[in-house]
Amino acid sequence: MYSRSSVVQIWDDLHTERIGYFRAFWCEDSTATVGSPVIGYCSNGGSHRTIRATAMEVWRMYPDADIYRNGRKVKR
Repeated sequence: MYSRSSVVQIWDDLHTERIGYFRAFWCEDSTATVGSPVIGYCSNGGSHRTIRATAMEVWRMYPDADIYRNGRKVKR
């Protein structure tokens, strides 16, 4: 789903076995309420204990991605 106009939002991972974890999703913009996971649920990685670790994984694969959490841009 990645395109130049997409952004990444970091949301709580809502799986019951991942309470307290975070996950990154491709979205239309920083206010979107739906998105596609950056890393598939069946793939290694994807869920992290901190927002920072989640963002670092996204930047490792997509260095130019704009990442948001609760409407605010995550700083490098």
